[in-house]
Amino acid sequence: MKTFSMHPLARGIHMLLTSSTLLLPTFVWAEQQTEPPIQEEQKTNKEKEQQDIEIIQVSYGYASVEKKDLTGAIATVKLEDIADMPAGNIMQNLQGRVPGLQITTSGNPSSAATVRIRGQGLGPLGNNDPLYVIDGIPTKSGLHEINSNDIADVQVLRDAASSSIYGSRAGNGVIVVTTKKGQEGLDFNFRFNQTRESYNYDLQPLNTEQRGVAVWRAAVNDKTNPNTASPLYNFDWNGDYDNPQLNSVNLPAFTDPDNLQRPADTRWFDLVTREADVRDFNASLSGGDDNSRYYSSFGYYDSDGIVDGSSFERMAFRLNSEHELIKDRLKLGQTFLLTNQVGNLINDLAGQILSLSIEQQSIVPVFNDEGGWGGPVPGITDRDNPVRIIEQNRDNTHRFNKVMPGFFVEYSPLNDLKLKSSLSVDYSQFYFRNFTRSFKAGTLTFGDRLTVDDNWSRSIIASNTASYKVVLNDKHNFNLLAGIEQINFKSESARGIGSGFASNDRDFAFLSQATRDVRVEGDGDSWALDSQFARADYNYDDRYLASATVRRDGSSRFGENNKYGTFPAFSAGWVLSNEEFFNLDSISNLKLRLSWGETGNQEIPGNATATTYVPRYATQSLFTNQQDEGTAYDITGANGGTLPSGFVRAQTGNPDLKWETSTQSNIGLDIDLFSNTVYASFDWYQKETKDILTLTRPVATLGEGAQKWVNGGTIENNGFEMILGYQDWLSFDGWDDLKVDASFNLSKSRNKVTALPQDVINSFGGNGQDKTILGRSINSVYGYVAEGLFQNQTEVDEHATQAGAAPGRIRWADLDGNGVINENDQDFFATTDPDFLYGFNLTLNYNDWDLNMFWQGVKGGQIRNNWRLFTDFTSLNIGSNYGSRVLDAWTVQNSDSSVPALTLVDTNGEGRQSSFFWEEGSYLKLRNISVGYRPNLDLLDKFGIQEARIYLQAANLLTLTPDGTLSEDPETPNEVFPVPRRITLGLEMTF
Repeated sequence: MKTFSMHPLARGIHMLLTSSTLLLPTFVWAEQQTEPPIQEEQKTNKEKEQQDIEIIQVSYGYASVEKKDLTGAIATVKLEDIADMPAGNIMQNLQGRVPGLQITTSGNPSSAATVRIRGQGLGPLGNNDPLYVIDGIPTKSGLHEINSNDIADVQVLRDAASSSIYGSRAGNGVIVVTTKKGQEGLDFNFRFNQTRESYNYDLQPLNTEQRGVAVWRAAVNDKTNPNTASPLYNFDWNGDYDNPQLNSVNLPAFTDPDNLQRPADTRWFDLVTREADVRDFNASLSGGDDNSRYYSSFGYYDSDGIVDGSSFERMAFRLNSEHELIKDRLKLGQTFLLTNQVGNLINDLAGQILSLSIEQQSIVPVFNDEGGWGGPVPGITDRDNPVRIIEQNRDNTHRFNKVMPGFFVEYSPLNDLKLKSSLSVDYSQFYFRNFTRSFKAGTLTFGDRLTVDDNWSRSIIASNTASYKVVLNDKHNFNLLAGIEQINFKSESARGIGSGFASNDRDFAFLSQATRDVRVEGDGDSWALDSQFARADYNYDDRYLASATVRRDGSSRFGENNKYGTFPAFSAGWVLSNEEFFNLDSISNLKLRLSWGETGNQEIPGNATATTYVPRYATQSLFTNQQDEGTAYDITGANGGTLPSGFVRAQTGNPDLKWETSTQSNIGLDIDLFSNTVYASFDWYQKETKDILTLTRPVATLGEGAQKWVNGGTIENNGFEMILGYQDWLSFDGWDDLKVDASFNLSKSRNKVTALPQDVINSFGGNGQDKTILGRSINSVYGYVAEGLFQNQTEVDEHATQAGAAPGRIRWADLDGNGVINENDQDFFATTDPDFLYGFNLTLNYNDWDLNMFWQGVKGGQIRNNWRLFTDFTSLNIGSNYGSRVLDAWTVQNSDSSVPALTLVDTNGEGRQSSFFWEEGSYLKLRNISVGYRPNLDLLDKFGIQEARIYLQAANLLTLTPDGTLSEDPETPNEVFPVPRRITLGLEMTF
């Protein structure tokens, strides 16, 4: 047996992990036989790869299948292409890389991402999130809660045939994640990268003098005295409205009645943003022998956001192991994840902070003369001080813990027969003590308030499966699977609230110290699933493929008559390239795929079928300050004390609720050319979702608690997905063994609402009669159509009657042609659905160097630019700051401007929902470019290092947009955390 040396650090950790105190069986170490190193070194990279012929297994519903036998639309992710990116959330790193997978992200350090498979699906009508299955544990909570460094492979199940085995939770697709397992031998891997984030987001808010100029111009346009327009300014001008000339803008000594706040020139945006750092550390140890294998890791991810004060920290520990107790017969295994995540309230308030940094006037100082917070005064909109929000929320942190243990036993009483039982738990705990300090900022005065949230949820998943492989006459191959699964979910939330603390110090702010407004709240939910499923895969001579799946789910969320739903699926494949008549040498593989299937959705509260009542101790009427519409009543006339409370209906039950069902058909084609150097895959799909589970939005006349969950609506989705790729080793003069791997993907998705109940249809745009959302995309936008600006009085006179029309004002289209602009002149004018999504990836490997470049883009679709409310108008929020675009507003001498003429009174209703605020959402981004280097092995051997790599990576370096795009970034066009540029330097070593 061949011997080998072990790095001292790796040896120590190996001895610790193989002790019987940590793992069930004690590992028996056996050295792995390898080829002589000198023979391996003499091989070229190309020869090594050609010898490494592997059968690719794809995780596919409680088991795996060889990739060549797939008949469904399953996308396998190339994790090596994203290995250099910080491991906050693997879904963020996959943006644009998988056709049919639409991912929306932001710069929030908590790394959350919105994931949609095959389009926007149900939009605001229903649930759109996919199901995640992590080592067999189903969850809806996303992948930002686990350490991306632990992930071995990711499969995206896009069509119903591949995802229907997950039944009731697979209506929006399934993402299957498998974490790393141990291998024979011993490896200690260390990985660290440091990232610097920056952003040049700037809407150019006006400084104090510039805003004064804008106010003066607006007043002059209105033919009103500028010196009465605002108490903040006094203007020295010539007084000629026909030929106005401004000499100077004069500011008062103090802007507030108490003479505490002097005029300033605060650059709010600069004060609330910063360059930020991200630190990503991971250490893992894997090893084992013929009988037992293990993988353990510790990951630490620490991110500061570009909004000052934002932060996110995650520590994750994982331990996976497998133990073969009886060779080829009995196996035990477990997975275990423990995470601790800490974020703060600034992450959630970042959009508000950025909005305030644009909206708050620069004349407001950060602090007044007494050291208190600067804030709004007469003439300024009552908006908060964004710096105050940051400084008083840095310590308002929340903690999230997740524990995901899983255990399985696998027994093979016969060859090719496997019986497997597993038990898993998904437990989460969230704790947040949010202390809002009392403060005064200008005219704003708020008292203190403490809110303590303590929530937990847990799922217990038990499954039993039997799988059997049968081969007849060396041509008929059957893979049979049957199983049962039970899922039990429970959650509970508790909240305590109090005010009136003796100190503004958070360390003394606990509920027991509150002196007024003390109350507690609580809620909970529970549901259970009982499921049976079966699947049969058939392969005849590697030419004809077929698969059939059925799952029956019973859910406690539905009434007695509709508890169970059955979800079947069928698929077939024909490998034409394996037919005897097929003799095209240039085509290595050609496979046609067809599939049809049903999936479901049960994402409603556990009490959706019941009518619920809640106590409402006190509520403020919308109509009078004297009326209390709560259910508490001072029956004794004591005018104080604890009041007995009645109950009010909060929801109307619907015992007839039934399963939401999606039916999907898919046609696919896979082709490999020229000895698999060129490959392509095409998929077309059509999906209909009916009986959509949605919550109604009834009109007030129906009374309290009229809203209820209903099966309402049908939506059709269809689309197209493709990927083209090339991979090969190339040789040029002086360039040997250059590996090229290039791929391009494109996806297109459309949806249409075909049915809606009456109590839901009016929740969307339209007039409720001839113009409704029916027949349109669920993401359609309804409103007025802007036709540019009136250029002169003649255009005003010749246009339809429009209240507020004047030269320089927005011109509204007369859609109904009746000569009057009113509410009937509205229509659906845009949709947020992109025309298509695309991505291009290029990887080059030469000797010890590698280069990866990835571009991601969106074509079409409309985005609303909410910032134009500030950058283009002085009338829509008269007391706010404005953007520099108002300095180029329309005048007779500047008629080419797209910014309406400045005014202090919005007589033309220009803040209404209209096409004026909407623009094309297209963009192309250089998402990632990285360069890596692997030092010489001879040098590494001296330090006991098996492999090392150092890399430099940059993200979001370049964004290209169409001419006329006003948004700084179409991906994050409004009050959200902007996506920053990132420069990362990293090191990875294996001992």
